[in-house]
Amino acid sequence: MAYCEIDGRNIYYELTGEGPPLVLIRGLGSNADHWYTQLPVLTPHFQVLTFDNRGIGRSDDTEGGYTIKGMAEDTIALMTHVGFRTASVFGLSMGGMIAQEMALSFPERIHALILCVTHPGGQNQVSPSAETAGIFRRMVAEGSPEAKAAAAPALFAAVSLEKKQPLIAEYAAISLKYPVPASILTKQWEALAGFDAWDRLPQISAPTLVLSAAEDSLIPPANAGLLADRIPGSELLILQDAGHQVLIEQAELANAAVLAFLKKHHGI
Repeated sequence: MAYCEIDGRNIYYELTGEGPPLVLIRGLGSNADHWYTQLPVLTPHFQVLTFDNRGIGRSDDTEGGYTIKGMAEDTIALMTHVGFRTASVFGLSMGGMIAQEMALSFPERIHALILCVTHPGGQNQVSPSAETAGIFRRMVAEGSPEAKAAAAPALFAAVSLEKKQPLIAEYAAISLKYPVPASILTKQWEALAGFDAWDRLPQISAPTLVLSAAEDSLIPPANAGLLADRIPGSELLILQDAGHQVLIEQAELANAAVLAFLKKHHGI
């Protein structure tokens, strides 16, 4: 267990593997442990930094609200702490928004970028259906185990809910290890609502892979197309039979795509 003090609060992190630096950033409500389907594939090739975002899991909360820019600054400070002058950055959902902000505000620190099931923010994003949005907002507002269980259709594809219950149960068990109170979920939700990178996206210079899932009802895959259109030279991949938790539902395909992209841009 390791901690980095940032502005008087502790951020929990883990550094594993050997090779070029790689930073993994999770989304709303999830922590470093949720990278369990990626770490066995990535750590033989990369030195991987995972961490709990502020207020999540083993990391301290901070007074006041959260912003995506503030969480991007946390991540840059953490990179500096562990000695990563530059790194490739892989962000999922809210983590993908943090990764966008890092690439825009700290371009000299980013070697390559992977944006997974995320959106550009603001009015140009493609929103979920009213039903999906309502299910997820209830989870954020209540933060109860019941509300989190009810949010499963917003996180997983129908085929996963029907045929992959052990996979979903494993994800739920890891989530319950460090339950997130509604107050923290709300801060993260408000950070998402305040994020808008649309006008700045063409400034991203790092090689970029945009990865999405055909059945993602929470952040519809049309958002991936928008990101790929706006980010110069980016690659786009949409995986079938998966929802917002594509890295778990289609771990083998997602890991292969991520590893191939990173190896190409690190020359390994």
